[in-house]
This record gives sequence, structure tokens and C-alpha cells, in this order.
Amino acid sequence: MKESVIDHLIELGFSGAEAAVYVALLQEPKATGYRIARLAGKPVPNTYKALDALHKKGAIIMDESGRGRTYTALPVNEFFEAMKRRLDTMRVHLEVELKGLTAGAVEGGIYQLTTPDQVYGRAKTMLREAKGVALVDIFPEPLAQMRGDLETAAKRGLKICIMVYQPGEVKGCEVIAPKKPASQLVVWKVDWMNVVVDSREALYSLLKKDSAGVERAVWIKDPHLALQAFSGMFHEFAFDRAKQLIWAGKSKDEAMAEVMRFSRRYVIDDNFYEVVGPWIDIEKIRELQHRGEREGAARRRGAGKEKK
Repeated sequence: MKESVIDHLIELGFSGAEAAVYVALLQEPKATGYRIARLAGKPVPNTYKALDALHKKGAIIMDESGRGRTYTALPVNEFFEAMKRRLDTMRVHLEVELKGLTAGAVEGGIYQLTTPDQVYGRAKTMLREAKGVALVDIFPEPLAQMRGDLETAAKRGLKICIMVYQPGEVKGCEVIAPKKPASQLVVWKVDWMNVVVDSREALYSLLKKDSAGVERAVWIKDPHLALQAFSGMFHEFAFDRAKQLIWAGKSKDEAMAEVMRFSRRYVIDDNFYEVVGPWIDIEKIRELQHRGEREGAARRRGAGKEKK
């Protein structure tokens, strides 16, 4: 447990000595420097150096009212609240000061993400900046992390379809969910979260359980590759939706009508055509779509007459 706490403190920017000293002070408040050195197992000079650094960070307080100076660690929640306020203030100042130095949006490419914070941060940014459509394939734990962002994006008008692996809903989003927890939740030792927005960007990630780390994660900002990712995810979603309807006893025509609705909602979209525009004849594809719709309507009318 102690090693785990020290590791987390080091991730926050503490040195190894600072983390050990802070943990020692949590265990024994109002300790002298020499006492802390013994508790932390650190040389006395290194301990005093760590104490000075912790005091500057606002993690500990000093008491000089007695015969010797003693140190006490601030309660963890109090220290983190203070750190959060400092970071918020620093962020505001840096955003203003660095605004003129920012080169602009990240250029196209395939980027490896190595921490859960990077993965979730990128997914949230993608949803926030998406213009029309988002497809999301997501396990329960990542969904819990992303639910608020998904609902906020849907509220501002983003069309979102989510494939989940246990029964449930996400406010404002279309959800493809099983009637009971899916076998993937038992078989997979990791959580996955895949996000594609506007056929422009895609994020594929395998996350360790409890957000302990990242097994593999890539962010694709390339319209051709993202278009392929969108196409693959869309067809998987459409197949699963049709399969659910067939199992529910719906007719072939009802399943086809649902697939067409799904296509109109998530593919026949200005953002999609804006991406593929340089490579295809958009007017020709629209003509073919309209022809298909007319032929489908004619078949349905013919089938209705035969029944009569």
C-alpha cells in the first residue's frame, strides 16, 4: 500500500524522497527532521531538502513555537484542493501567455497515446469539437468516465450512436445494448473504448482495468483512415441493430427500413460528404441513393398489393 501511494505521488511530480517524507509525516505529525529521516529511511541532508521542497509546494506546515522545529503534513484532501486551485490559476495564465505561440491544430497523422489521461482527454476533445456524428464502441468503465461528455455533446445536437456491453441508456444518444451483460466483459482482461467522429478522427484504445494504465491506444487524424474506421464501425453497428430486430421477430422489410434509417442518420450527412468530397462524385452518389430509395418504395408497394 505504501509503495503504491509513493508511486502515485511521484506521478504527481514529487521526487522519491519528497513522497517518502510526506507519507512519513502523514503517519506521524509534528515530527522533527531527524525523526522524519528515520521514519522515511532517508539521509538527514536529503530529508531536509525534501522538507523544504514540500513546504514550498504547500504540502506541509512547520511549527517553530517549541524548542525545535517540527513538521506536519496537510490532510490529503486539503493539499489536493490547494493544488487544484493553483493549477486552475496557472492554466488561465498559461493559456493567455501561450496563445500567441500556439502553431494551431495538430496536423494529420497516427499518434500513440500512453496514459489513461491522454486517452480520455483526447476522446473528450473529439466529442467537444465534433460537428455532426460520433460512433462510440465502449466498455462499462470507460463509459462511466465518458457519460457526462457524451450527454453534453448530444445535448448540443451531435448525433451519437453507442455500442455498449450491458443493458443501459445514455441520455440523448442512440444506444445498441444487449438484454444482459455480454460475454466480452468476461473474456476480455482489458477495457476498450473506440471513438470515431465526423469520419475525420478515430481513437482506438485498450485500457487496463480500473484505469491503471494503457495496453495500446492510437489516435488517427487522417481523413482517409478515419473514413475506413467510420465505415467499419458503422457497418458493425448496423449489423448488430438488424440482428436484434430479426431475433425480435421483425420482418426483413422492417429490418431493412431500420438499416436505411440508421444510414440516413449517421452517413448521409454534410460532414461525411465534406470528407469524401475530394475523392468521389457526390452528385452521382446522391442520385444512386435516391434511385435506391425509389426502387425500395416501389417494392414495398408491390408487396402490399400482393397481400391484398
